[in-house]
Amino acid sequence: MPAGKNKQSGNVIKTFLIPGEEGYSEFWRRNKSPVEFLELANLLGAILKISGFMGRNVGNIIWSGMKTSSEENDIILDPSLVLGKYPIPGNKTDIVVGMAVHEAYKRMEWYERIKTLSLRKIGKASAVNIRKYMLYVDMAERIYVDLVANRSILGLYAEKNRNYRFEEARKAFYQPPTFDELLYLWWLIDADIRGYKYKEGFTNDIQGYFGYNLEQLYQKPMRMLNSITVALIEECLKIHSIVDRCEFRANLYISKWKELLNHTQFWIASIQDSTYLPKTSDASEAVSDGEKPLKPITAFMAKEIEAQLNRKNMDLTEDIRVLCQDDDVVPIEINDIVLPLKDNYDRHLLYRLQAIVRSHTEKRNSISRGMKSGKIDARRLYRAPLTGNIFMHKKVEYEMTNNIILVVDASGSMGGPKWKAIQIIFSMLYKALSNYNKNTRVFAYSEAKGTCNLTELSKKRGELYTVLPQGKTASGEAIIATAMMLKRKNKYPFIIHITDGASNWGSDVKYAINHCKKNKISLMTLGFGCEKNNKVALKKEYGNQVQFIDNLEEFPRKFGDLLAHSKIM
Repeated sequence: MPAGKNKQSGNVIKTFLIPGEEGYSEFWRRNKSPVEFLELANLLGAILKISGFMGRNVGNIIWSGMKTSSEENDIILDPSLVLGKYPIPGNKTDIVVGMAVHEAYKRMEWYERIKTLSLRKIGKASAVNIRKYMLYVDMAERIYVDLVANRSILGLYAEKNRNYRFEEARKAFYQPPTFDELLYLWWLIDADIRGYKYKEGFTNDIQGYFGYNLEQLYQKPMRMLNSITVALIEECLKIHSIVDRCEFRANLYISKWKELLNHTQFWIASIQDSTYLPKTSDASEAVSDGEKPLKPITAFMAKEIEAQLNRKNMDLTEDIRVLCQDDDVVPIEINDIVLPLKDNYDRHLLYRLQAIVRSHTEKRNSISRGMKSGKIDARRLYRAPLTGNIFMHKKVEYEMTNNIILVVDASGSMGGPKWKAIQIIFSMLYKALSNYNKNTRVFAYSEAKGTCNLTELSKKRGELYTVLPQGKTASGEAIIATAMMLKRKNKYPFIIHITDGASNWGSDVKYAINHCKKNKISLMTLGFGCEKNNKVALKKEYGNQVQFIDNLEEFPRKFGDLLAHSKIM
């Protein structure tokens, strides 16, 4: 819904529609502020959440001017586009989100490796040709990462960024034909999210900055460049290994280079050529000459934004370090970035789990008195001449008095088909348990950027979410953090831990086991799809409180054995 189209009650005007400021982000962005540093912190927090959906190796994202952990790995956004008007309009938010998406996919697809491979493959050449070649490789990579983004809704934001950067770049185009104008038009045409413009090729509908007929200039080289896009879409995107994808792209770019050079031999690379011809060693750095330099925010504002972001993350590291008295404790935070969980309903598995869980519940009679119909209630007969409500309903209910929390290992080893099975396990287990105890909750833990993130997957009653498995396994910290999240209404709560191997990061699991014993929390572990050495390690860590499952069929029986060895009544 665009800005200003919200439903209004009565004559109260809640929002105003400002033409030209509509954006996709208006659908989801609710946390806004008219205060500058709060708004910048809110937007950066939203972008960090989006990057969490994208996958691994995204890197940290900050505004230019904020403290960076590593300039090579951090994505540094230019804040100058969004400064000056708060809350930030939707159209500008879309562009900044698109920039972050574009840069994130560049890191995920190993853009730096492509640059290194490409320079190695071209070998010796003149400085001008190397500069042209790197401009060509850089633009081909921009198209490639936008094609990757186009496979999801993030492609809409990448398109906003692409259009913005084209409009900025075209102000610096020299009189055509020029090499950089051809490449920018190639980006605009071939990365189009609708996916058919590259098949149409270059047409007269596309006008240059100077009003020339560009078709006669760019049609032939564009036809050659389009052949690269076809190979990227039909072959490269289907390659599973990222190393193989990098090798494929580097070979593809070099295979078309001579043909492209023949078409553009006497064209200038860009407007910078008239004053600057870089040396060979500076060729790769000179690729971004046409881009605007970043304008950092002030140091004071950077500190305020960093403090605001830190306040949003609930950090449990120091609390756990005090409990464990161990220097090996790794950073652990409560995370709220989740993904929708596809319906993994397994009726047969659910039925068997419900039968097992029910055998470990308590029977309770629930009586409703003062009813108009039902069984006569002797204690209400005196009301017969008054209201006539002398009946009662008696119902037998089963309930589990112990609060139960499922904590699921979502480290990198749980990815792929194993994670699909794990999702079925915890979603069916949650359904079976929550029927008898409404306080059942599900958490998952994984590592991202050197921090163990504990994420609640049961945010709403009856609804479950999921996360992307990644990183190392810090089971000790995750179990203690889960225990700290318990709402102690019952005497003996339960933590059911699901993993595929022993902890390989952070403090020893014995601290978590001791903490649970001390606080009268029953800890049970289910090892799913474990290899032989992992079974030995888990047995050593958890003793009799661990059961191993190799497939979904034997899961209910092993879960029943685990309950039988525990004090769940």
